[in-house]
Amino acid sequence: MAKVEDNAANFQLCLKEQCGKCPSYPEHSREALYCARGKSKSEIERIECLCPDCPIWTKYGLGRQYYCD
Repeated sequence: MAKVEDNAANFQLCLKEQCGKCPSYPEHSREALYCARGKSKSEIERIECLCPDCPIWTKYGLGRQYYCD
Protein backbone atom coordinates (compact mmCIF):
# COMPACT_ATOMS: atom_id res chain seq x y z
CA MET A 1 0.00 0.00 0.00
CA ALA A 2 1.42 3.35 -1.09
CA LYS A 3 0.79 6.63 0.72
CA VAL A 4 -1.96 8.59 -1.01
CA GLU A 5 -0.71 11.87 -2.44
CA ASP A 6 -2.49 14.89 -0.95
CA ASN A 7 -2.71 17.02 -4.07
CA ALA A 8 -5.33 19.13 -5.85
CA ALA A 9 -6.04 16.55 -8.56
CA ASN A 10 -6.73 13.76 -6.06
CA PHE A 11 -8.81 16.10 -3.89
CA GLN A 12 -11.02 17.20 -6.80
CA LEU A 13 -11.47 13.64 -8.07
CA CYS A 14 -12.40 12.47 -4.60
CA LEU A 15 -14.78 15.33 -3.83
CA LYS A 16 -16.55 15.17 -7.18
CA GLU A 17 -16.62 11.44 -7.84
CA GLN A 18 -16.41 9.64 -4.50
CA CYS A 19 -16.68 11.33 -1.11
CA GLY A 20 -19.11 13.94 -2.36
CA LYS A 21 -21.50 11.20 -3.54
CA CYS A 22 -21.07 8.90 -0.53
CA PRO A 23 -24.19 8.22 1.58
CA SER A 24 -22.05 8.61 4.72
CA TYR A 25 -20.64 12.00 3.64
CA PRO A 26 -21.38 14.84 6.11
CA GLU A 27 -24.00 17.14 4.52
CA HIS A 28 -22.29 20.52 4.64
CA SER A 29 -18.70 19.38 4.46
CA ARG A 30 -16.12 20.54 1.94
CA GLU A 31 -13.75 17.84 3.09
CA ALA A 32 -12.52 14.96 0.97
CA LEU A 33 -9.53 12.72 0.41
CA TYR A 34 -9.80 11.26 3.89
CA CYS A 35 -7.40 8.46 2.92
CA ALA A 36 -4.64 11.09 2.70
CA ARG A 37 -5.87 13.80 5.10
CA GLY A 38 -7.36 11.77 7.93
CA LYS A 39 -10.82 11.53 9.41
CA SER A 40 -13.58 14.10 9.14
CA LYS A 41 -14.09 16.89 11.63
CA SER A 42 -17.82 16.14 11.36
CA GLU A 43 -19.65 13.25 12.94
CA ILE A 44 -20.02 10.38 10.46
CA GLU A 45 -23.09 8.19 10.26
CA ARG A 46 -21.90 4.94 8.69
CA ILE A 47 -24.52 4.24 6.04
CA GLU A 48 -22.44 2.93 3.14
CA CYS A 49 -18.83 3.35 2.05
CA LEU A 50 -17.85 4.07 -1.56
CA CYS A 51 -14.09 3.87 -0.98
CA PRO A 52 -13.66 0.50 -2.76
CA ASP A 53 -15.18 2.02 -5.94
CA CYS A 54 -12.71 4.92 -5.94
CA PRO A 55 -9.90 5.02 -8.52
CA ILE A 56 -7.61 6.46 -5.83
CA TRP A 57 -8.39 3.48 -3.56
CA THR A 58 -7.41 1.13 -6.40
CA LYS A 59 -4.36 3.12 -7.58
CA TYR A 60 -2.81 3.23 -4.11
CA GLY A 61 -3.77 -0.33 -3.11
CA LEU A 62 -5.83 0.76 -0.13
CA GLY A 63 -7.51 -1.97 1.85
CA ARG A 64 -9.91 -0.50 4.34
CA GLN A 65 -13.08 1.58 4.31
CA TYR A 66 -14.52 4.57 6.18
CA TYR A 67 -11.34 6.64 6.13
CA CYS A 68 -13.67 9.52 7.00
CA ASP A 69 -14.37 8.00 10.44
